[in-house]
Amino acid sequence: MNWIDKIKELTTKQDKSPELKKGEIKQILIQTASEVLPDFEFLAYKNSCYSFQRLRKVNNLTVYEILHIIFTLKDKNFACSITSILNPHYIFSNHYNTGLLNPHKDLKVLRHNSGALNIEDAYYFHNGQVETTTKTVKEIFGDFKKYGLPFLDKQIESLKTNEIVKCGFEYIDKLQTDKDKLKKEITEELNKGGLLVPSIKHPIYIDLKEKLFLVNGLTKDDRRVIPKTAHELLELYWTR
Repeated sequence: MNWIDKIKELTTKQDKSPELKKGEIKQILIQTASEVLPDFEFLAYKNSCYSFQRLRKVNNLTVYEILHIIFTLKDKNFACSITSILNPHYIFSNHYNTGLLNPHKDLKVLRHNSGALNIEDAYYFHNGQVETTTKTVKEIFGDFKKYGLPFLDKQIESLKTNEIVKCGFEYIDKLQTDKDKLKKEITEELNKGGLLVPSIKHPIYIDLKEKLFLVNGLTKDDRRVIPKTAHELLELYWTR
Protein backbone atom coordinates (compact mmCIF):
# COMPACT_ATOMS: atom_id res chain seq x y z
CA MET A 1 0.00 0.00 0.00
CA ASN A 2 1.50 3.35 -1.04
CA TRP A 3 1.30 6.50 1.09
CA ILE A 4 -1.67 7.89 -0.87
CA ASP A 5 -3.69 4.75 -0.17
CA LYS A 6 -2.63 4.73 3.48
CA ILE A 7 -3.79 8.33 3.99
CA LYS A 8 -7.01 7.67 2.10
CA GLU A 9 -7.74 4.71 4.35
CA LEU A 10 -7.07 6.78 7.48
CA THR A 11 -9.26 9.68 6.38
CA THR A 12 -12.21 7.89 4.76
CA LYS A 13 -12.90 4.97 7.11
CA GLN A 14 -16.34 5.71 8.58
CA ASP A 15 -17.54 5.30 12.16
CA LYS A 16 -21.05 5.64 13.59
CA SER A 17 -20.59 9.10 15.12
CA PRO A 18 -21.78 12.42 13.65
CA GLU A 19 -19.71 14.70 11.44
CA LEU A 20 -17.65 17.31 13.26
CA LYS A 21 -19.33 20.68 13.42
CA LYS A 22 -17.38 23.86 12.83
CA GLY A 23 -15.51 24.81 16.01
CA GLU A 24 -16.33 21.52 17.75
CA ILE A 25 -12.71 20.43 17.74
CA LYS A 26 -11.82 23.15 20.26
CA GLN A 27 -13.87 21.55 23.02
CA ILE A 28 -12.54 18.09 22.19
CA LEU A 29 -8.97 19.40 22.52
CA ILE A 30 -9.66 21.25 25.77
CA GLN A 31 -11.47 18.27 27.31
CA THR A 32 -8.70 15.82 26.37
CA ALA A 33 -5.98 18.17 27.63
CA SER A 34 -7.76 18.46 30.99
CA GLU A 35 -7.85 14.66 31.27
CA VAL A 36 -4.33 13.82 30.09
CA LEU A 37 -2.28 16.96 30.87
CA PRO A 38 -4.24 19.08 33.35
CA ASP A 39 -1.31 21.42 34.02
CA PHE A 40 -1.42 22.59 30.39
CA GLU A 41 -4.13 25.18 29.92
CA PHE A 42 -5.72 26.30 26.68
CA LEU A 43 -3.97 29.55 25.74
CA ALA A 44 -5.43 30.74 22.44
CA TYR A 45 -6.56 29.98 18.92
CA LYS A 46 -4.39 32.01 16.58
CA ASN A 47 -3.12 31.60 13.02
CA SER A 48 -5.23 28.42 12.60
CA CYS A 49 -3.44 26.95 15.62
CA TYR A 50 -4.71 25.84 19.03
CA SER A 51 -2.08 26.44 21.72
CA PHE A 52 -1.83 24.97 25.23
CA GLN A 53 0.62 26.38 27.79
CA ARG A 54 2.39 25.53 31.03
CA LEU A 55 4.65 28.00 32.86
CA ARG A 56 7.77 27.09 34.84
CA LYS A 57 10.58 29.10 36.43
CA VAL A 58 14.34 28.81 35.91
CA ASN A 59 16.78 31.30 37.45
CA ASN A 60 13.96 33.81 38.00
CA LEU A 61 13.05 33.54 34.32
CA THR A 62 9.67 32.32 33.07
CA VAL A 63 9.79 29.32 30.73
CA TYR A 64 6.80 29.15 28.40
CA GLU A 65 6.08 25.54 27.45
CA ILE A 66 3.66 25.34 24.54
CA LEU A 67 1.90 22.60 22.60
CA HIS A 68 0.77 23.83 19.18
CA ILE A 69 -1.98 21.95 17.33
CA ILE A 70 -2.96 22.94 13.79
CA PHE A 71 -6.23 21.30 12.77
CA THR A 72 -7.74 21.11 9.30
CA LEU A 73 -11.17 19.72 8.59
CA LYS A 74 -10.66 19.94 4.83
CA ASP A 75 -7.38 17.97 4.72
CA LYS A 76 -8.38 15.82 7.70
CA ASN A 77 -5.16 16.07 9.64
CA PHE A 78 -3.40 17.61 12.64
CA ALA A 79 0.13 19.05 12.64
CA CYS A 80 1.61 19.29 16.15
CA SER A 81 4.72 20.82 17.64
CA ILE A 82 6.28 21.61 21.01
CA THR A 83 8.29 24.59 22.13
CA SER A 84 10.02 25.64 25.34
CA ILE A 85 10.83 29.33 25.20
CA LEU A 86 12.24 32.13 27.30
CA ASN A 87 11.28 34.87 24.87
CA PRO A 88 7.49 35.44 24.84
CA HIS A 89 7.86 36.95 21.37
CA TYR A 90 7.97 33.35 20.08
CA ILE A 91 4.86 32.04 21.86
CA PHE A 92 2.78 31.93 18.68
CA SER A 93 5.60 31.30 16.23
CA ASN A 94 5.25 28.25 13.98
CA HIS A 95 8.92 28.25 13.00
CA TYR A 96 11.04 25.34 14.18
CA ASN A 97 14.11 26.30 16.16
CA THR A 98 17.23 24.41 17.24
CA GLY A 99 18.61 27.22 19.43
CA LEU A 100 19.39 26.64 23.10
CA LEU A 101 16.93 29.17 24.53
CA ASN A 102 13.78 28.70 22.44
CA PRO A 103 13.80 25.18 20.94
CA HIS A 104 10.76 24.27 18.86
CA LYS A 105 10.26 20.71 17.56
CA ASP A 106 7.66 18.79 15.61
CA LEU A 107 5.91 16.24 17.82
CA LYS A 108 6.08 13.51 15.18
CA VAL A 109 9.83 14.12 14.80
CA LEU A 110 10.21 13.49 18.54
CA ARG A 111 7.99 10.42 18.33
CA HIS A 112 9.93 8.84 15.45
CA ASN A 113 13.30 10.30 16.50
CA SER A 114 13.88 11.30 12.90
CA GLY A 115 13.82 14.55 10.97
CA ALA A 116 12.95 12.89 7.64
CA LEU A 117 9.41 11.52 7.82
CA ASN A 118 7.09 10.06 5.22
CA ILE A 119 3.90 12.05 4.75
CA GLU A 120 1.78 9.40 6.43
CA ASP A 121 4.07 9.61 9.50
CA ALA A 122 4.33 13.40 9.60
CA TYR A 123 0.70 14.16 10.50
CA TYR A 124 -2.08 12.85 12.70
CA PHE A 125 -5.07 11.96 10.50
CA HIS A 126 -8.80 11.88 11.18
CA ASN A 127 -11.98 11.17 9.19
CA GLY A 128 -13.95 14.30 10.07
CA GLN A 129 -16.23 12.47 12.49
CA VAL A 130 -16.42 12.93 16.26
CA GLU A 131 -15.43 9.41 17.37
CA THR A 132 -12.34 8.93 15.22
CA THR A 133 -11.21 12.54 15.64
CA THR A 134 -11.47 12.22 19.43
CA LYS A 135 -9.33 9.06 19.27
CA THR A 136 -6.74 10.96 17.23
CA VAL A 137 -6.73 13.81 19.74
CA LYS A 138 -6.13 11.32 22.56
CA GLU A 139 -3.22 9.88 20.54
CA ILE A 140 -1.77 13.39 20.17
CA PHE A 141 -1.89 14.12 23.88
CA GLY A 142 -0.61 10.62 24.66
CA ASP A 143 2.40 11.27 22.41
CA PHE A 144 2.87 14.67 23.99
CA LYS A 145 2.96 13.06 27.42
CA LYS A 146 5.33 10.28 26.32
CA TYR A 147 7.69 12.19 24.02
CA GLY A 148 7.01 15.88 24.65
CA LEU A 149 7.29 16.06 28.43
CA PRO A 150 10.81 14.50 28.46
CA PHE A 151 11.82 17.04 25.79
CA LEU A 152 10.56 19.88 27.99
CA ASP A 153 12.23 18.47 31.13
CA LYS A 154 15.51 18.11 29.23
CA GLN A 155 15.28 21.76 28.17
CA ILE A 156 14.71 22.89 31.75
CA GLU A 157 17.80 20.96 32.83
CA SER A 158 19.79 22.47 29.96
CA LEU A 159 18.85 26.00 31.03
CA LYS A 160 20.17 25.18 34.49
CA THR A 161 23.39 23.37 33.56
CA ASN A 162 24.47 24.14 29.97
CA GLU A 163 27.76 26.06 30.14
CA ILE A 164 27.00 28.04 26.96
CA VAL A 165 23.70 29.19 28.44
CA LYS A 166 25.36 30.03 31.78
CA CYS A 167 28.03 32.09 30.03
CA GLY A 168 25.39 33.85 27.94
CA PHE A 169 23.21 34.68 30.94
CA GLU A 170 26.22 36.11 32.78
CA TYR A 171 27.01 38.26 29.75
CA ILE A 172 23.56 39.78 29.30
CA ASP A 173 23.14 40.22 33.08
CA LYS A 174 26.20 42.48 33.05
CA LEU A 175 25.44 44.17 29.73
CA GLN A 176 24.60 47.85 30.04
CA THR A 177 23.60 49.30 26.70
CA ASP A 178 20.45 50.94 25.40
CA LYS A 179 18.03 48.08 24.68
CA ASP A 180 15.97 49.87 22.05
CA LYS A 181 19.08 51.03 20.20
CA LEU A 182 20.60 47.52 20.25
CA LYS A 183 17.36 45.98 18.99
CA LYS A 184 17.08 48.55 16.19
CA GLU A 185 20.68 48.11 15.02
CA ILE A 186 20.67 44.31 15.03
CA THR A 187 17.22 44.10 13.43
CA GLU A 188 18.38 46.41 10.63
CA GLU A 189 21.42 44.19 10.01
CA LEU A 190 19.23 41.10 9.92
CA ASN A 191 16.78 42.68 7.49
CA LYS A 192 19.59 43.74 5.17
CA GLY A 193 21.07 40.24 5.35
CA GLY A 194 17.87 38.41 4.47
CA LEU A 195 17.14 37.54 8.12
CA LEU A 196 20.23 35.31 8.24
CA VAL A 197 22.05 35.31 11.59
CA PRO A 198 25.54 35.24 9.96
CA SER A 199 24.73 38.69 8.53
CA ILE A 200 24.95 40.22 12.03
CA LYS A 201 28.20 42.18 12.40
CA HIS A 202 27.24 44.25 15.45
CA PRO A 203 30.21 44.54 17.87
CA ILE A 204 28.18 43.43 20.91
CA TYR A 205 26.91 40.35 19.05
CA ILE A 206 30.43 39.54 17.85
CA ASP A 207 31.82 39.96 21.38
CA LEU A 208 29.15 37.70 22.92
CA LYS A 209 29.59 35.06 20.23
CA GLU A 210 33.37 35.01 20.73
CA LYS A 211 32.96 34.54 24.48
CA LEU A 212 30.55 31.64 23.93
CA PHE A 213 33.07 29.97 21.62
CA LEU A 214 35.62 30.10 24.48
CA VAL A 215 33.47 27.88 26.73
CA ASN A 216 35.35 24.70 27.62
CA GLY A 217 34.45 21.32 26.21
CA LEU A 218 32.41 22.44 23.21
CA THR A 219 31.20 19.76 20.81
CA LYS A 220 30.68 20.21 17.09
CA ASP A 221 26.94 20.57 17.68
CA ASP A 222 27.58 23.17 20.41
CA ARG A 223 29.65 25.27 18.04
CA ARG A 224 26.99 25.00 15.36
CA VAL A 225 24.23 26.51 17.56
CA ILE A 226 26.31 29.29 19.16
CA PRO A 227 25.63 31.96 16.47
CA LYS A 228 21.87 31.41 16.79
CA THR A 229 22.05 31.27 20.58
CA ALA A 230 24.03 34.53 20.76
CA HIS A 231 21.25 36.25 18.85
CA GLU A 232 18.59 34.67 21.10
CA LEU A 233 20.44 35.91 24.18
CA LEU A 234 20.50 39.49 22.91
CA GLU A 235 16.82 39.24 21.97
CA LEU A 236 16.15 38.14 25.55
CA TYR A 237 18.20 41.07 26.85
CA TRP A 238 16.17 43.70 25.01
CA THR A 239 12.84 41.94 25.59
CA ARG A 240 12.91 41.41 29.35
